[in-house]
Amino acid sequence: MKFPTIEHLANVTPYVSFDQGFVVSRRPDHTVIDYVYTVPETFSSAMALECRGLKFDRDGRIIGRPFHKFFNLGERQRTEDIDWSIPHHVLDKLDGSMVHPVLLDGATVFMTRMGASMQAAAAQRHAGTGVLELARHLLDGGITPIFEFTSPDNRIVIAYDQPALTLLAAREMISGAYLPLADLVGLGERFDVPVVRAKGAIADAKGFVASARREAGIEGYVLAFEDGHRLKLKTDGYVLRHRALSDVRLEKNVLGWVAAGAVDDVVPILPETVAARLLAYQAVVEGRASAHAADILAFAAEHRGVPRKDFAVLAFRRFDKRLTHAAFAAFDGRDPRAVIGAMLVHASGSEGRVEAVRDLFGMTWIAEDLDLPAIEA
Repeated sequence: MKFPTIEHLANVTPYVSFDQGFVVSRRPDHTVIDYVYTVPETFSSAMALECRGLKFDRDGRIIGRPFHKFFNLGERQRTEDIDWSIPHHVLDKLDGSMVHPVLLDGATVFMTRMGASMQAAAAQRHAGTGVLELARHLLDGGITPIFEFTSPDNRIVIAYDQPALTLLAAREMISGAYLPLADLVGLGERFDVPVVRAKGAIADAKGFVASARREAGIEGYVLAFEDGHRLKLKTDGYVLRHRALSDVRLEKNVLGWVAAGAVDDVVPILPETVAARLLAYQAVVEGRASAHAADILAFAAEHRGVPRKDFAVLAFRRFDKRLTHAAFAAFDGRDPRAVIGAMLVHASGSEGRVEAVRDLFGMTWIAEDLDLPAIEA
């Protein structure tokens, strides 16, 4: 599998637009390109598949290249259509937050797809000497290390007993090539960093898939081919299925999935009609959140340099009072999308909080008419 060469922001921007679900978030010292919702045309090119958290420095040079967008087994490729003779590994799919470091003005900074976040900051606080040294070693060589941060306080679906950073992969920033698993294992041994657990190649694909889908208490597996191609295989395990089918009845849980970036993890195990409604809900919320952020950034840029007191007066006139904190963040050079994201996380704490921001994000969730299957007690 050949990935597009990316050296500069200008290599990517011609391929993305907000109409296709992408945002180009320009911050004072870096730029992030990510997708916030999907339409049928979103991932229609090799370059679009790369727009899942690309990072560039203030001069537009690439500084972070996490995973390309890859899909669930059966979503674009059926089991029988895959050439299983190509060398591959079966990797555990951990249920946390993908984080990766970048170098900003010489400092190592951990980020999630959309950049700086609470999860990334928590991951960096838990990063030991080995993780930091491994990160710097690869970054200095033009390679992005990709970790999964799992923690009792960062639960998506599966519970973990203690915080951990596990090395999942590493990509050359310019070429996009993935380091072989053997290299990851060697790096893990050298820097005393845990590496994602791997099984050998699949001999009986249909048998493996059927067995894996029946497993409980895990999220699933990633099928990692040595040419870079990857597929996700989610289980129908008890923990994930019970949580998803129970939580879908309450809007606060649905909003929580959107706010945590967990919709992709939940959709594969939901009934088709429920999954479609969830994806439509996500598109509305994320589209409105990104529109608010873009409006705020434009307003802050227009009034850059005015005294803070004057900016406050203008901001309170221009924006709903619930968005003024995001406006002040933009005025201070911070990302208003992160503030709006934190607002959504807070709103997902109760049904009452959801109601308090419903008009701001335009979302509607009705579960009573959904044909939900019975779940295990």
